Amino acid sequence: MVEFCPECSNLLRKEVSAGNKALVCRCGFQKELRLSTEEINKNVRLKKKALDENLIIVSQEDKITVHPIVKKYCPKCNNKEAEAWQEQTRSADEPSTSFFRCLECKHTWREY
Repeated sequence: MVEFCPECSNLLRKEVSAGNKALVCRCGFQKELRLSTEEINKNVRLKKKALDENLIIVSQEDKITVHPIVKKYCPKCNNKEAEAWQEQTRSADEPSTSFFRCLECKHTWREY
């Protein structure tokens, strides 16, 4: 979750010093990070993946799609629904490429 400074509204950044974690702002505001026992127990059950110093925790409830759902038959499992998005993969004077991902089997395909 992203938090903002209550004093100047800038983005708070995570900083670790001497084993203590805090959210720090450029203006000098600091907020110490402490997890409740409920949050600790919840985090233990979830898979954790470390990337550099950032910790990403993903659970099934967090898998929310941002792409629209369309009626499209999956060529792999014949499911009727898929996520859809478009990208400009070729030059600007040509049409964009449509991508689809099946909601059932997660197969991804494209149409030009």
